[in-house]
Amino acid sequence: MKVLVIGGTGNISRGIVAALLARNYEVVLFNRGQHADPPPSDVRVIKGDRQHRDDFEAKVSAENWDAVIDMISFNAEDAASAIRACQGRVGHFVQCSTVMTYGPPFSGINLPETAPLQGTSGYGLNKVAADNLLLEAHANDGFPVTIFKPSYTHGPGMNLLRQVGGDGGWIDRLRKGKPILSAGDGLNYFQFLASRDAGDAFAAILGKTECFGEIYNIVHPQARTWDEWHGAAASALDVDIEIVHVSQETLIAMSPERFSGLRGNFGHTQIFSHNKLAQVLPDFCPQIPVTESVAENIEWMDKHNLIPNSDADDLEDRVIETIRNLPRIR
Repeated sequence: MKVLVIGGTGNISRGIVAALLARNYEVVLFNRGQHADPPPSDVRVIKGDRQHRDDFEAKVSAENWDAVIDMISFNAEDAASAIRACQGRVGHFVQCSTVMTYGPPFSGINLPETAPLQGTSGYGLNKVAADNLLLEAHANDGFPVTIFKPSYTHGPGMNLLRQVGGDGGWIDRLRKGKPILSAGDGLNYFQFLASRDAGDAFAAILGKTECFGEIYNIVHPQARTWDEWHGAAASALDVDIEIVHVSQETLIAMSPERFSGLRGNFGHTQIFSHNKLAQVLPDFCPQIPVTESVAENIEWMDKHNLIPNSDADDLEDRVIETIRNLPRIR
């Protein structure tokens, strides 16, 4: 199978490329060739910028593809360009969307693919527009699209994220034995999927004609609390962890520029159903232990000097000190 990955060097893309190569597929990437980590030597790269529409469409349409996986389509214009480039030249087209199309606000938990699309962020709204255009192309012209909606997927290629946001300095805090903040009681649930596991699902779906015109959540079936996630990072580092819980609204009031992002994403419990994907990929089951996948992510951050010195930013220490010094009601 000859597979084109549009993008191909980011977090989820790394898992996809590895899974495709493990199946002995011919793998081709289309990207600008600017990522710090080069692709595997047996992967061909077509250099270009998809925002240069004519060049992108000419290069992609110059070949026939058994499958195309689009990892960097973020709006309707990107999707329209991909359709023009691939129509009549692709056996299966997979669009990487996002669960952020469902919210926040979210209409419930264990959300299926039929849940209301009520995201308010520009990212989520633009993904909805791209997805809708592709589904319309399927309905009207038979464009062979499948849409995958990942939740938080981690691994080499991006920073390991924490609930309250910020950069990778929280890893340095853990290494130095400093306490870390958690919003609320730390019991909000999330689904954390290793990029290697995600890659297996992307590769496994290719060629399944029954999936054309369908949407699938691609999430870890086991939800974890944010405190469990932070604990997994401590386990990967082989250190103890001290978590200081502060209400979300208190954090935002103390530093809106740092913590206001909680309202738009990680401050909400997010659980999405994996049942529909399990029906078409019954053998798909995440295999990577969370401590192992987190350790790989941290190792990549170390390699690229993405863990700053936490002593250079004392905001978290000041917030924790303020909370600890509040008068207690007796």
